[in-house]
Amino acid sequence: MNRQIVIVSLACWLVMSGTSPAASLPQSEPNAAPAASTTGTGAALPSGEQVFQRVLDRFASNAAVTNVPVWACDKLEVSEELDTDAKVKERTEKLYRTEIVQGMPVSRLVKMNGRNLTEAEIKKEEKREAELQKQFGGHDSKKGGNEHDPFNPKEVVEHFECNALRREAVQGRQTVVVSFQPKPGKDSGSIGERLLSRLAGMLWVDEATGDLARLEVHLTKELSMGVFGVLGSVKDCRIDLASTPMTDGSWQPEKTTFSVSARMFLSSVRFQMEQTSSNYTLEPAPKLSQH
Repeated sequence: MNRQIVIVSLACWLVMSGTSPAASLPQSEPNAAPAASTTGTGAALPSGEQVFQRVLDRFASNAAVTNVPVWACDKLEVSEELDTDAKVKERTEKLYRTEIVQGMPVSRLVKMNGRNLTEAEIKKEEKREAELQKQFGGHDSKKGGNEHDPFNPKEVVEHFECNALRREAVQGRQTVVVSFQPKPGKDSGSIGERLLSRLAGMLWVDEATGDLARLEVHLTKELSMGVFGVLGSVKDCRIDLASTPMTDGSWQPEKTTFSVSARMFLSSVRFQMEQTSSNYTLEPAPKLSQH
């Protein structure tokens, strides 16, 4: 799969997804007006913007959580490249051991297509893991993101119109269901900004913690790359995330499905992936490099 397509695809995922350890969240502004909708209990729903902001605050706060036990799991990833008739051209199966470090999954490849890794592949994984540790260890959680970064939480919120629809029980937990769509007039700027202006979907947010219980997101229209789309375009991209609650109250990914249809120069690319996480255990805090 072409690297630029991968970057755009991962951007879709990183903008909207987040896993989180149990931690307190900044609360919504006390003077913010709640939505008028109510449930059978008579409790007013928070506004869609409040819920959406809480998810992003939760995601951003994870980077500051260090020296605490982390959730680890086995993650099976099955990816397929399809031809124009939706038949599988190439299929790859990878098994990872994954730790949720500072809210982000850090995965180490364990098996490829059912076989153990070669010595060269093991060394490659060790090098990649060391680089990730340096990135985490050198991160200053007290420094905020660039205020002009389109993926800064404040910038993300400003791109969307959000509507709180209802409360809904998911795996025994109360969630607020929120729909989101891009605001008109923001379809310009960098590829990141244009990506945000094309994302829409639904969030199921744990009302007690702000974690994502479920996510559905898709592109509303084609995203071109390069001048007049000369480098290609992403025609469709869809992500569906289902999480499961842990004993500490946090939600961690259980199943993620992802598909993308794109054009790179004159070639068409169709790709789909499914990730299934299982065997969650609570592990000691990882020792991250400080250099």
